[in-house]
Amino acid sequence: MKNLFYSVVLVSLLLLNAGAYSQTVHDVSVANFSFTPAQLTIQVGDIVRWTNVSGTHNVVADDNSFTSGSPSSTAWVYEHTFSSAGSNPYYCSLHGGVGGVGMSGVITVETATDVNDNSLSVKEFKLEQNYPNPFNPSTTINYQVPTTSNVVVKIYNMLGKEVVTLLNEEKPAGRYSINFDATSKSINLSSGVYFYRMQAGDFVDIRKMILMK
Repeated sequence: MKNLFYSVVLVSLLLLNAGAYSQTVHDVSVANFSFTPAQLTIQVGDIVRWTNVSGTHNVVADDNSFTSGSPSSTAWVYEHTFSSAGSNPYYCSLHGGVGGVGMSGVITVETATDVNDNSLSVKEFKLEQNYPNPFNPSTTINYQVPTTSNVVVKIYNMLGKEVVTLLNEEKPAGRYSINFDATSKSINLSSGVYFYRMQAGDFVDIRKMILMK
């Protein structure tokens, strides 16, 4: 009986530790001279897995902090674990360049939400004004959700035409930040007034931002 008890305790501890150090793997498809999704928001400790579907490509971080190596036409798979928060732009060295030129993407890494300190204190949906505003070329958008929700954040121009989708994924309760670079993903926005819209369940809010080059 004593051995059985210790075995149960050991298994329980292993399961708890596995949950504490669990990682989420996010997939990015590499094909047609683009990364899909090109903009991805993850948590610290998560893994991004790039899979080359077609073409001769590679993955190179703008700051050279990670790379899949030389461009290859084989069906390669490359994984990288992001251990710190921040914005991580990257590109294909054959078809893109530093700063969001051509075939490029951005991995935004957020600090994992602390349940006791953050999630429980969030009582309402909220979309905050971006900062800085006006901006050039990047700005930060903060938002919060009180319950697990699918959050969609999009940018529109003055004519109401969608420019880019910044976020479309399920988020647990907490506060979050999105870094928007107006020169990334080859969108190369011109100076002017734009609007960003957040939808999470029945909650919808729209705010204005100004890009000044």
